[in-house]
Order: sequence, then structure tokens, then C-alpha cells
Amino acid sequence: MKSAVVGLRMGANHVRALARLEQTDLVAVCDIDKETAETVASEAAEIGGAKPSIYDDYEAMLRETKPEIVGIATPNRFHCQMVLQAVEAGAKAIYCEKPIAVDLAESRKMTEACSKAGVRLVVNHQRRTGADFVWLREQIETGVIGDVYLIRGTCAGDMLSDGTHLVDSALYLSNDRDWEWVFASYHRPAAEESGEAGSSGTTGGGYDKTAGWRFGHPVEEGMFSVVELEGGLRVELLTGDLRVPGRPYHDLEVLGTKGGLWRSGDKQGENLFRRSANGSWEPVTVANGKSGGDLIQDAYELTVSMVAKGEPDSSHPMGSPYAARGFELLMGAYESARTRTVIRRPVEQEKYPLAVELGLE
Repeated sequence: MKSAVVGLRMGANHVRALARLEQTDLVAVCDIDKETAETVASEAAEIGGAKPSIYDDYEAMLRETKPEIVGIATPNRFHCQMVLQAVEAGAKAIYCEKPIAVDLAESRKMTEACSKAGVRLVVNHQRRTGADFVWLREQIETGVIGDVYLIRGTCAGDMLSDGTHLVDSALYLSNDRDWEWVFASYHRPAAEESGEAGSSGTTGGGYDKTAGWRFGHPVEEGMFSVVELEGGLRVELLTGDLRVPGRPYHDLEVLGTKGGLWRSGDKQGENLFRRSANGSWEPVTVANGKSGGDLIQDAYELTVSMVAKGEPDSSHPMGSPYAARGFELLMGAYESARTRTVIRRPVEQEKYPLAVELGLE
């Protein structure tokens, strides 16, 4: 199947993954930065033996190369528009970076359009394909630590851009239970530091946070969320400067009646611990997946297989049903913080609650 990728900062990882896959022909890459595009395309040629065409116009790339698999790794605010364009252009599957969107209206529009057109939509919560997460879920499901009563996740960054992984991981480890309610709070920089006055939305448009903005939308400094899942399982999520001090990026603890499990960040092979009978944490080692730890490559391979077999999104561990449910929880957390109330499903606020609070919606 022909594949193409747009957005080549994070998308460089997508390009490398696709260049290695025998099941795909990477035909094009696209970025407004021509120097970046040239560098990434040349690297793809070194890996896969053929250099993809280079574009700085997404619509032209779709029209001229007609990719069946489209990777979208642009800033968050462009995801919805670009997914809809790929659907219109006849893509068979779309692999979109996380978060799926910036607000619920966009998320729902994307999933509905893909469902109506029969296009598979996958969202890059790639940790679901990792051997460490698969092991954790197996341990939980087989009752090794008894009945799980709490999952606690902590992560640097803002909730929308980084905490989205914590939400998805917690739901995955719960065997993708439905969530029932969420209560949350966040704090923002002081008004004189935030840059909101007269802002056009371009402040802090890049990867790094600038004056309370990131990827073209406002973000918070720190956030704390409490969630109850079906069956009474509680989840605590701490991001930004409210995260547990000293913990690495994307750190998760699972507490049960007979013990605990701990995933200490993303360093594969040295990040898993199990609580022993005496209460100490003992390291556990599991083998990486068949790609040797390239989770995006594994996920793309599953995407290609899903399309080839005619399977639904739900057959993919990162399929849109899981991403959409987690994103609704994430937006529910923001709405809880905005309204200072407990939010239950379904979430009615379809705009990004932080932007609503700031008078930007």
C-alpha cells in the first residue's frame, strides 16, 4: 500500500517506521519547512532504498500521489482538517498523532467522517503496542496483584498534549473500561505572563510552551484529575508542575489488594517493577516486540494488516473507539476544572473548555 506522512518533526518517526515496512511503499512526505523535508526524505531513502517525493502542499500531495495510508503528525489544531482532507482524497487508513483533536466537536466530526467513509482511523497512543504495557495488562488480568483499586499516572507537560497518553494508558490497563465521572483542577500562569490579551492564537504555536500557549492553543501549568471507572476503579492523573517530583516522563503505578506494579517511564527494559511480599520494588524484564522497540513501526504494521483484512478500527489497539473515549474523558477533566463540578458521560461541552474559560470560544 502507498503511504505518505505530513508534519515531519514528530513525523520523522513515522517516516522511518514506514520506510522499514515491506508492506508499504512510502511515496511522499510533506512539511512547510523544505530543509526538514529534504533531510527526512533522504533518511527514508537510506532506510528503504527509495526517496519519497517532497511536498510543502498537503492537498497537492494527496491529489497527486493518492496514498492509501496517511500519517498526520502536524500540530494538534490541524488534525481535524487534515483527517477530513485525507478521507475526501480516498485514503483507506489514517494514522493521526495524539491528541486526536483539540476539542470534542472536532473529535466527533473526525470519527463520524471516517466511519461513514469506511476509513480506518488510528491515533498514536503507541505505548499500547509496547511489550511492557502488554505485560502489565496481562499481570492485572490474571490477578497477580489481586483486585486493582487505583491507577496513578504522572507526567511532565500539559494535559492535552502529554496527559492524553496518561489517560489512554490508564484506560488500557483497566481493560478499556468505560469511565463514569471525573473531577479535576488546573492552574494557569498569571495574566500578565500568559499573553492572552489580543492573542491571535499563534502565540506558543510550536513544541515548547510560550506564555501559556503550545501547539497554537492555550495550556495550563499543572493539572490534577480524579476519575472513577466502571466497577469503582479509581484513576489519579497528575501533569505539569503538579506531577510527582522526581518521577520520569509517563510514570504509572497500579495498586492492588495483593501488591503493586510500577512502570517507571519509557526506558524499555529497565522500567518495570513488581512489589514483593516485603513491600520492596523488584525489577522485572520483558522482551521488546518484534521491531526491537519501535512502537510506531509495530502500530503501522498493525494498521496495514487491519486494512488488508478488512477489520474494523476496534481490532487495532490504537483504534478510534479507544482514542475517542479517552479524549472525551480528557475533555471532561478540562470541563470539570472550568466549572468546578464533577463531570459525567456524555460530556456536553464540545469546545475546548480552557479556551472557553479564557473567552477564546
